[in-house]
Amino acid sequence: MRSVTIFLISLACALSISAGTALADERSEALDREATNLYQQVFSPFCPGRSLNDCPSSKAAELKDDMRAQLEAGKSGEEILQGVFQKFGDQYRAVPKFAGVGVLVWLVPAGFVALGLAIAVALSFRRRSPAAQSASLPEQRISAEEERRIQEELSKIE
Repeated sequence: MRSVTIFLISLACALSISAGTALADERSEALDREATNLYQQVFSPFCPGRSLNDCPSSKAAELKDDMRAQLEAGKSGEEILQGVFQKFGDQYRAVPKFAGVGVLVWLVPAGFVALGLAIAVALSFRRRSPAAQSASLPEQRISAEEERRIQEELSKIE
């Protein structure tokens, strides 16, 4: 009886440890995803033209570790990004704000897409309408002389 009790207690401990590990792994994966998302929103101050996520610099690794530690401490992603941009400047934003000139960055491409769609729709309707087809192809009639010459040529072939 005593060995069964020890076995059940051991089993309960093992299950609680594995459940705790699974929850920790799940939380760690969620933090990894959120941290990677943050890293991709910042251009690296240490590797020009690269996101912080793609920069191999040791200084970039330190900044990423600091951002990750802030996430683990419970800071929101927006707070962390604000701190990074205060320290390094707004020129390191990989995703522009939707304010000021940033509005143009978001709206101009959307405007070009809308314009392209409008042109495509207009052209497709124009090509489908019978009035446009008849207007673009004028009716051509052949003269009696041309008709006679065609018949003559066709009779030579036969």
